[in-house]
Amino acid sequence: MKKDLKMVLFPLLALILFAGAIMFFNKEKTGETAPAAPVAPTANVLREGNYSVGPADAKVTVVEFFDPECEGCAAFHPIFKKIISEYPNVQFVVRYMLYHGNSNVAALALEGAGKQGKYWEMYGALLERQNEWGHQSEPPKHIFERYAKEFNLNVEEFNKSYDDFTFKSTLARDVSEGQQLGVKGTPTFFINGKMLMRLSYQDLKDAIDAELAK
Repeated sequence: MKKDLKMVLFPLLALILFAGAIMFFNKEKTGETAPAAPVAPTANVLREGNYSVGPADAKVTVVEFFDPECEGCAAFHPIFKKIISEYPNVQFVVRYMLYHGNSNVAALALEGAGKQGKYWEMYGALLERQNEWGHQSEPPKHIFERYAKEFNLNVEEFNKSYDDFTFKSTLARDVSEGQQLGVKGTPTFFINGKMLMRLSYQDLKDAIDAELAK
């Protein structure tokens, strides 16, 4: 009886030890070849030359990554304007994250208006009157030219914006850094460098208040 029991137990014990050794080996191998944990983004939330409103030395800085042709950005624009009016002690900054067909052209028009001191006027026009120019098959430069005339810009200089290498570099940098920061849609907000995870008037207001209270 004892001999029979040994004949059963020894092979079973050997099998268990063998399986354990295989599991240990695989675990060690996996630990050696597993990819590294994601590295924290090195991109800056701010860059030199940002268009902003509010004091440069503000305790709280709010950065919006936006797409002028994004319907969500247009819908949130009145809320953002309200927040800006309620917090004159906060700095508000805008940067580009461009997804749509005419987004680049619109952003270049914004940069051209900014060069002549009318960035925020064009920013408001593009978002508030998006239905006039958005999602067209051809770049709506003639509509942007009409806005430029409304703001008394030098139209000839303004129309050079679409070929301006510096402007194009600005757009490319914003998009690249936005991707590194984890921006996956627009509008996306950062409050003192921290991404706002839920987007509403109250969420943005609460995040600002929390930073001001520190």
